[in-house]
Amino acid sequence: VGVYVDGVHAARADGIVMDNVDVQSVQVLRGPQGTLFGKNTTGGAILSTTNKPNEEFEGDVQVRVGNYDRLDGKATVNIPLLDDVLMSRFSVYSTNRDGYVEAHSMGFENMLDGDEFNDEERYGGQAQLRWIASDDLIFDMNYMYNKTDQAARGQNCEVVEGIDGAGWQAALQDPSIIIPSTGKSIKEWCQLNEDMGEDDIMANLDPSDYEAETNTLSLTAEWEINDDYSFKSITAYRSTEGNQTDELDAIGIPLLDRTGYSWQDTENRETDGYSQEFQLSGVAFDDKLDFVVGAFFFTEETDRGTRSSPSGPFFGSLGDPNLAFYINQSEELLAENTSASVFSQADWNFNDQWRLTLGLRYTWEERELTRNFRVPDESTLATTGEAQLLFSSFYSFTDGPESFNPDHLFIVGDDPDNPGTLDPLASQTMKVDDDEITPMGSLQYNFVDWGFMELGTLYATVSNGYLSGGIQETLDIETRMISEYDPEKVWNYELGLKFDAWDRRLRVNTALFYTDYEDRQLTTVRINPDTGRIAGALINAESSSIAGIEIETVVLPVENLQITANVTINEGEIDTYDDIRIQTADGGLDDPIPEGCFRVSPGQGFVDACEVDRSDENLPRLPDEIYFLAVQYNWESEFGTVIPMVSWSYRTGLDNCFDRSSCLSGLYEVDQEDVSARLTWLSADANWRVTAYGNNLTDDRYVTGGTPLVDVTETAGTIYNAPRMYGLEVAYSF
Repeated sequence: VGVYVDGVHAARADGIVMDNVDVQSVQVLRGPQGTLFGKNTTGGAILSTTNKPNEEFEGDVQVRVGNYDRLDGKATVNIPLLDDVLMSRFSVYSTNRDGYVEAHSMGFENMLDGDEFNDEERYGGQAQLRWIASDDLIFDMNYMYNKTDQAARGQNCEVVEGIDGAGWQAALQDPSIIIPSTGKSIKEWCQLNEDMGEDDIMANLDPSDYEAETNTLSLTAEWEINDDYSFKSITAYRSTEGNQTDELDAIGIPLLDRTGYSWQDTENRETDGYSQEFQLSGVAFDDKLDFVVGAFFFTEETDRGTRSSPSGPFFGSLGDPNLAFYINQSEELLAENTSASVFSQADWNFNDQWRLTLGLRYTWEERELTRNFRVPDESTLATTGEAQLLFSSFYSFTDGPESFNPDHLFIVGDDPDNPGTLDPLASQTMKVDDDEITPMGSLQYNFVDWGFMELGTLYATVSNGYLSGGIQETLDIETRMISEYDPEKVWNYELGLKFDAWDRRLRVNTALFYTDYEDRQLTTVRINPDTGRIAGALINAESSSIAGIEIETVVLPVENLQITANVTINEGEIDTYDDIRIQTADGGLDDPIPEGCFRVSPGQGFVDACEVDRSDENLPRLPDEIYFLAVQYNWESEFGTVIPMVSWSYRTGLDNCFDRSSCLSGLYEVDQEDVSARLTWLSADANWRVTAYGNNLTDDRYVTGGTPLVDVTETAGTIYNAPRMYGLEVAYSF
């Protein structure tokens, strides 16, 4: 899904979660996009448009308070600078709320105690200038700044048992490493976390932080060439910087961690991106033809970004108090992405009723990734004495655990096939490029007074979408090379009917759709052959589809009463999805290997990497059913307007798993329900607004995500939705 703010494509996850301030409108477009504007997408687009400077001195300010020490603020002021020629508009915001998840040490050493997770701390602003150069030419300059600096999302841990082949890492490491070092097994640590409840967790990474800083500068020029043609240019520069910590295992001990902090070699990832878009639109043939022709160019470079992935040290491994199992790595990822495309869409109006829309896009994309991999410098692991690598990530510390140096350095490791020589694959670069032509077509019939319907549109649309392939830093388990994944392609077919009826007090939008995916990009789990640690990977599901129906209705049964009711039914199918599953091996290296498997060593013992057919699983993140109901009433009086509103939403069968055992467990397949309400008072002059609000009023809790690791440890990291939230908003406009 592409996200756009004032026409500028936001390409990075860092900074893409933005607080709404001074927003004019938000559009949500489903299905493949790219023949009208911007970048190509397969899932859809979200278009956020802010209010533009105007000729009036005006503004507004809003304050929100609530539970968990919620304190938010927004302010906007519009200032004319030079008559009707030069205008400005400025907005600022601050979002702050305490976390509702808390870490507890439970008396154990090296664990966080009292630290809050799932908090909110964001702030930013926007400055706009509008220059009306002439009646036909307008320039808009826009600068946006967004900063996020808040704790990571805290994960609960849940034990999952009874799935054959699951828990290979726990089986290998519990007897010789985890139990001798910590006194408990991986599942016992997880059970401690689970017993505390979803809002109390165990964690060890300090700082447990997520930060992102985004600067966006854009210049939009709109030129009305004449009554028939107009030209638009959008030029943008976007800089993002981010960093984070991830406790993937959610069990508290330092088993599977990832952080961009703490080590000398780690640093924030930084990406600079530039985009240029041109659009020529107009009408021709006596207004029978409406068209847009455009070009889009985008380039970005990530020139900084290093993270480490520590596991341990687990002193006491193999029963020796001076022997530590320790894995760490420093991984620097440098990327360059370039995209260029041309697009066009045209509407031919046969008459007042019939219209044919045709669109076409050509996209070319090139991606380059450099991975620089480093391992701990053995000579810096101990602050006194020496640390010596004995075998397979087991280090002997002459002066015991107190001599471990958590701020050690990283170096290029040895070639695993030629010890004593540097690893030739420690630094790798790969470049790929793809191109695709994606068409679309739609036939619409517009009618007036058709049966009980007063006006409406009947349409049939076919559209083709394309999501480029790429390169991932996760290594191939056999070749130790960074690997490529294929582009995702999709055909979307839709039949729809939109109409107004009942003196335009009823509006109904319906759509039947079928989406056919080729090589859909999905997430799985692999073993990093350099360290034996797990790593996420993108692979392609050869064939999958979604069929569904959407019905959206708005009805005004009586004056001032509005009822909104929406229903969506989805049927997702995976036809072909072949993967490699890492699972426990029944015996040693010389025992028979199951058919369709090959045996590998993750550093301790052996596991089997087996071919698996995953076509029986749910499509991830696709709810089976979606229901939404909202009722709002406007009660007008001489003291102002009182507006109560209540909404209910319900999603069924939403699955957030991605490794085989987690998907088989059903733990991440949940129903999600929310009841929210607002009570608003508007002053008679509409300048004052006071709103009492409540979200998740039933305090219903359900899994919204997490890190599925059932294949790895027979445990699952789970993240739950926010508890009941309520508060008061006060806003004043002038």
